[in-house]
Amino acid sequence: MKTENIKIYVVSHKKSDIKLPENYTLFQAGAKRNGAFCENNDAVGDDNISAKNPYYCELTATYWIWKNDKTSDIVGLMHYRRFLTTHRFSKSPKNYLNGKEIFGFLENYDFIVPPLYKNKPSVTAMLCDTVRKKDVELLRMSIERIQPSYIDTFDKVFNGKYTYFCNMFVTRKSEWDKYCEWLFSILFDMERYVDMTGYSNEEKRLYGFLAERLLTVYLIHNNKKVKRVHMIRPKKFILSRVLARLKRIRNK
Repeated sequence: MKTENIKIYVVSHKKSDIKLPENYTLFQAGAKRNGAFCENNDAVGDDNISAKNPYYCELTATYWIWKNDKTSDIVGLMHYRRFLTTHRFSKSPKNYLNGKEIFGFLENYDFIVPPLYKNKPSVTAMLCDTVRKKDVELLRMSIERIQPSYIDTFDKVFNGKYTYFCNMFVTRKSEWDKYCEWLFSILFDMERYVDMTGYSNEEKRLYGFLAERLLTVYLIHNNKKVKRVHMIRPKKFILSRVLARLKRIRNK
């Protein structure tokens, strides 16, 4: 297997001049609604869910990779302002996960993921700060219908405290495809029952928020070997993130 068979998709919803290392490519999510500014985008090809980006967030890119990347042996998804690295304190693109590290990790592990995040006081309670409880209940019902063998693991994770966040990971394309088949079977079933009348824009990002927690369910249930690495934000995005958060607080 050669290094060029690795492809890390760096998802963005707006133009970015960020410098990316080898094997990384900028990928636009939500191109169907917002217009394409990048030739690599989630509206390319017949099999895509780009129009659902306000509800699925970066999952429209996740889906596109599943259905349309037919050449990569290893794929990954990162954000234009969040990257996986083995260098905890470096913000330099040269220290983002490289091909040698990825190949080395995947010889012994199934998935490369961010650190576990502690949810307070529980996964469900923290989730319900951004989504409605009725939708968490609908999610559980869909799992009972579509993937019933996962229900005990679902309850364990959602009643627990720890999950992986950001829908970011690197794995073999074969593993990616299996996970996506599982994930989207649940979300598409759930979508039939969700009523978003009166939802805020943040609440409408429902499926992206749910998928962050569902990755943990999938990994635990299938006894996947995971390699946790650090997640960093390039310096240029840290201040903008802080300012955006302060703005949201003032507007409440």
